[in-house]
Amino acid sequence: MSKVSIVCIRKTINLTAMMAAGINDMDIKDFSDEACVDFIKSLEIPVVEPAMFTRSLRLMARSGRDIDGPAKNIDSNEDSAFVAGNSVVSFVGGLEPQLKQDVMDSVLFAQLAADKKFPNKDTHRVERYNLYNQILSYCGWTTTNESMHKVTGLKQKFTMDQVALEIIASVVGPNKAVLEIVAMVFGALAKSPKALSLFENQAKGVDAGNFQILPCIATSDGEVIMIKTCMQFSSSKRVTKVLFWEWSSNDVSLYTAASNTTLNRRQYGAVRNTIMDKLGTSGKNFIENIDIDI
Repeated sequence: MSKVSIVCIRKTINLTAMMAAGINDMDIKDFSDEACVDFIKSLEIPVVEPAMFTRSLRLMARSGRDIDGPAKNIDSNEDSAFVAGNSVVSFVGGLEPQLKQDVMDSVLFAQLAADKKFPNKDTHRVERYNLYNQILSYCGWTTTNESMHKVTGLKQKFTMDQVALEIIASVVGPNKAVLEIVAMVFGALAKSPKALSLFENQAKGVDAGNFQILPCIATSDGEVIMIKTCMQFSSSKRVTKVLFWEWSSNDVSLYTAASNTTLNRRQYGAVRNTIMDKLGTSGKNFIENIDIDI
């Protein structure tokens, strides 16, 4: 997709309409700074093994990322996309670097802490999802407390990226611009071996898995709207490239939840340093750049 096309898409995004469609109805909880920090401190994340850490550093160097600094394209206002653990995160509309970093750190920490608490992806489907949302709430993300529901009426043959686009469409309504951006990111991810490998490793268990698709869009006042799209699946079929595999509806059970959410930057500021300390240097092992042509 050309730069001109991206500019045109960005101009068609009706952020006011998106916010009116759901943001203002969110259940915004008022947590004290002390309570939020204490909750984050109480959580643990998986420890990266030294051998894995060394390999990841080599991959980071080859992918153009500063080992001691932020991921490629996160230190600018440019549109960009990343795999952060089992999440595909994209940024459009000129989000400032610090806000990008806050988004990435918060969603990655929430996933890793949920993985630590429930390491077996084949069990505790509901508990894992609820904890993920709870952590995001303490990070300052607003939420509608939406629950997972089983997807019915799947096509006989389908791919997960197609379903994700349909779910996002149910949240943003007729706003096709957002869907075009997410589709572009999916196309780029399919051609990004390192990012795709990281996503696969983080998303899949033995007979089940879970992942998030998180398009983030800048508002006119510099804040961020994230379309939080969570997906869980269970299947005895062994597949690779879970997003792009052509599934048969008879082989998989799929559960989803989606909503608009915004970040309370003041609340996140209270826990930012605690989350950064928790993620430490090894947190960068769970982030890979997706090269998008913009």
